Amino acid sequence: MPEIELARTPRAKQKLQVERLKKFKKKNAEKSKRVLDKLAAVVERGENCFPALLEAVEVCSLGQITGRLQEIVGRFRPMV
Repeated sequence: MPEIELARTPRAKQKLQVERLKKFKKKNAEKSKRVLDKLAAVVERGENCFPALLEAVEVCSLGQITGRLQEIVGRFRPMV
């Protein structure tokens, strides 16, 4: 089996991305809470969540969205 070479992101780029994420979250803090609450309500009612997800990705990070969804429906665990 051939050895796979892993790509590494330079620390400076990692640091820059973390700072960008912090600024993004701070800038959208108020709106993201409102949008995540709306997404949660839609999911809890069993409605089509796609429109709410599209709204959420504009002001929330992937971690914020998946974290909120996991609170509601749990974490996917494949059956083995």
